Amino acid sequence: MMTECQRCHATNPDGKRFCSDCGAPLDQTLAVASQMVDASVRAQVQSILTEHYKDQKMVELETTQAIAVRFSEWGKLLGFFLGIPVAVLLLTLAALGIKTYSDFVGQIRKAQTDVATALKSAQDNAAKLKTDGETLAKEYDNLRTRFRDTSDIAAQVETLSKRVDTIEKLGFAPSSKISASTKHQIETSFAKYQQYLNGLGYRGTGGSIEVDIRERMEVAGAIAYYEPDKRRMVIDSKYAKDDTVLYREYMHHVLYSAGQPSSSTDEFWAYYSIESALAWYLPCSFVGNPKPSVGSWDLTKRRSFREIRPEISSAMVDGTEIRGSAFWEMRQLLGPQVADKLLFDSWFKLRPADVVKDRGASFVKLVLESDKPNASKIRAIFERRGLAL
Repeated sequence: MMTECQRCHATNPDGKRFCSDCGAPLDQTLAVASQMVDASVRAQVQSILTEHYKDQKMVELETTQAIAVRFSEWGKLLGFFLGIPVAVLLLTLAALGIKTYSDFVGQIRKAQTDVATALKSAQDNAAKLKTDGETLAKEYDNLRTRFRDTSDIAAQVETLSKRVDTIEKLGFAPSSKISASTKHQIETSFAKYQQYLNGLGYRGTGGSIEVDIRERMEVAGAIAYYEPDKRRMVIDSKYAKDDTVLYREYMHHVLYSAGQPSSSTDEFWAYYSIESALAWYLPCSFVGNPKPSVGSWDLTKRRSFREIRPEISSAMVDGTEIRGSAFWEMRQLLGPQVADKLLFDSWFKLRPADVVKDRGASFVKLVLESDKPNASKIRAIFERRGLAL
């Protein structure tokens, strides 16, 4: 026989105590007992759960209450500490006239405006200071430039003053019977010639030099002459307006400022010959005319050095024209500025004893040493004229 399970209605072989599908007891007695046990167990579990839930709720409630109390205490404490600065802030704002939010916003805007105005003013001041600084820097540079220029001018004035102190001043002897216009012409011409000599390197001897224009010369036949002991140039009144005559007599003063031979004997004829040639050549070069209006000298002639006799008279007459014409040819070769400076410097290097025995060749050698690039051309000028170098 088969027994039907009361729970799942599955059929089970007779004699089985529990259902093979759901495990429920097939015996009714056991089933009743099982139900009773299940009901009792459920009741006890429910009671336990109820008590547990109740305890859990109490714990949660108590915990929540404790947390709330703690937060409340913390809030009061925080409020106390925050309240002090807030109160101070409120009192401060009240003292500043800020009672409402709109007052606070107004004060903030006013502060922003004030700050912006102050910042703009500061920027304007900074820009003005920058502009003023740049202006001052430019003015300082200008002042420094002016000071430098002033220093240069002062140095030039000092140099010029020294030159003025050393350049001879021209005076007229009481015996000079000339018109004011002639006197002015002589002074003007003399000043121009001094400028020319200054360009050659002449610095003067200081003091004054006198010109004596005479209607009657003490030396018969003389046109002009120089008295070194009196620093006086004596000129025939007929030649008072001839500048080259004035220049020649002044050149004796200039050239002999380097010193003179101890005697005027024929021993130093060559030295006197060179001096006389330069005393004519330099004035002729200055005015640009190789043929002076007085005398018979012509610096364009090509006479030989052999024509100069070793004595004073020939040295002063023949030697002046022969040497002067050689100097003029140098002028044509090198140009007046170079030739004049070269001859002038060489003269002040020459000593009277240097040319005692060589007919003046030592002077030409000084010229050659001073201008080596043109030495061969200059040498040819003098050798063609018979001067052995």
